[in-house]
Amino acid sequence: MIRTVEQYLESLNDGRQIWCLGEKVADVRTHPTLSSIIRTAAMDYVLPNHPDYHDLFVTKNEDGEEVHFLLTAPKTAQDLLRRRECYIIGARTGGGVALHCMGADALAAFTVTANVMDKEIGTHYSERVENYRKLLQRQDLGITGAITDVKGDRSLHPSKQKQHPDYYLRIVDQQKDGIVVRGAKVHISSTPGSNEVLCSPCRTHGEDDKDYALAFALPLNTPGIKLFAVEPVQRIYGEEGKFDYPKTSQTQPTECLIVFDDVFVPYERVFMCGEWQFSRTLAYAFASYHRLYGTCKMIGKLEAMTGAAALAAEYNGIENITHVRKKLAWMAMITQMVAELGKAGCLDPVSEFGMDVVMPNRMTINSAKFTFASNFHQMCQHMQDIAGGLSTTIPTYRDWKNPDIQPYLEKYLGAKDGVPTEERIKVMRLIKDMTGNFWQIDTIHGEGSMAAQEMFLYGSADWDKLKSAAKRSVNIDGWQSHPIYGKLLSKDLVKMPPVDESYRSIPVTAR
Repeated sequence: MIRTVEQYLESLNDGRQIWCLGEKVADVRTHPTLSSIIRTAAMDYVLPNHPDYHDLFVTKNEDGEEVHFLLTAPKTAQDLLRRRECYIIGARTGGGVALHCMGADALAAFTVTANVMDKEIGTHYSERVENYRKLLQRQDLGITGAITDVKGDRSLHPSKQKQHPDYYLRIVDQQKDGIVVRGAKVHISSTPGSNEVLCSPCRTHGEDDKDYALAFALPLNTPGIKLFAVEPVQRIYGEEGKFDYPKTSQTQPTECLIVFDDVFVPYERVFMCGEWQFSRTLAYAFASYHRLYGTCKMIGKLEAMTGAAALAAEYNGIENITHVRKKLAWMAMITQMVAELGKAGCLDPVSEFGMDVVMPNRMTINSAKFTFASNFHQMCQHMQDIAGGLSTTIPTYRDWKNPDIQPYLEKYLGAKDGVPTEERIKVMRLIKDMTGNFWQIDTIHGEGSMAAQEMFLYGSADWDKLKSAAKRSVNIDGWQSHPIYGKLLSKDLVKMPPVDESYRSIPVTAR
């Protein structure tokens, strides 16, 4: 089924244990900080119910029932492109699919890994995953993915930590009908507005760390789960928040530290339980899906940044200055490049595990993520350079609305003739907001750090092809057996007349 916004909001009144700013939260829907995040998350239920977007976000299951498309498994390149479009529309809207990004990506990774384990070691995880998928579809639940462990000493493996063994989520007991888990997950977006949490390893595990190789899903009101919500960048709401922090006040999903304090998980909700050999598969599959989301999320962000820089140039009267146009051209190029790389990752999917579920091309999708992460600070620098120092010292909403102050701001903060001063102030506030610390850190580390992308890029590169290209260029044996370079035609097939050897006596300088 497809829930209404009202049904979704009612589902959050479930007795979950959540704290924010040091105080226990009675109701996330009415809390002054969390309620703005819940409004953002509720867009996940506005879009599928809107006639303009219903056909994109809603599909039918095998029983002919309407379900959320992101709760289905992508099986073709077209499915990945549709998934991408859902993400892009949601991001441009200002927060849609907040409840179906990490969770949907974790669910897809569960699907891939369960199939591999079933085939290779005879487990029955695929049946559990599909039963869980049907539950999500039937109840139209909001889901988040809990991937990142708190890690402790990062130089040590999970089982070798010195202070305590719970820096990575682990199994502490196996019972007849389920397992007991303990640990914590961190940086988990949109948790206050989700119904369920899907947990997965964030790294490859060895046999000594088999207790940490686990995947499962639980309702967020399960006894023993404690949620510690991180304060957003700012705590200004309503019109004031929209004016002073136009982006972060509307789209920042409150992160949570999720503590699992000896939490019981029934076996029907366990999708990996000590199979350490497959933790790499699960981590890689999730990363591939989630980098697609990260790329889609950035399209709207990069478009807004490039547009804000262009408006600032126009309002400042410098849009035709050569160095400004050069900066704007570069920003437009990066924005387009990220969008096209993300699309290419869907058009050339991989199904390397021999199943009918496809994943975005790892090389391409990690290239997309690395492109915007590695260039984001330069984007910010260009925005700030074009906008000028006013983007840092720009007055606030309260200043602008004060009748004693506004006439002075109106007079002295105006710029190009014909541009309302208020509009110029709003663009400067946007640039200040989008070059702040949250956006810069989130862009670099969200959906995986740059080091993680480099690792995936190295591991995904076709080194045999690249080395064959070099060997063929200098005629070193070994390229002939390559399926691409070994089949290329040779220039030796062109029969030329004998070379006139008399030319060889001509000095080089005379030629």
